Amino acid sequence: MDEILLFLEKSTIFLLLISLALFSWSALSAKSFRKFQFQMSIFIIIWIVGEIMRFLHEENIFTLFGMHDLGTVLHTIAMGFFSLMLWIRFYYSRRSGKMMIEMK
Repeated sequence: MDEILLFLEKSTIFLLLISLALFSWSALSAKSFRKFQFQMSIFIIIWIVGEIMRFLHEENIFTLFGMHDLGTVLHTIAMGFFSLMLWIRFYYSRRSGKMMIEMK
């Protein structure tokens, strides 16, 4: 059981890096800042970077400028970005009379 937990703990950074690469590719392939795909990918990228920073701090690998809670700060920034993104999308959809979702 301890071997499984150790394996999962050590594979976390690898899985976070894979997801960071996938969502970065998703953001780059959106081709427009206004697309929901791009905006959600940026939100998730910020979230993943926060998780990476938290993991590196917990493993005593990296601490930036003595900040112990940089991961938490990045999570807060991600939530602020997400809230702002949704409010702006809501505002523009109400103003134009369109629906909030993208239709093709």
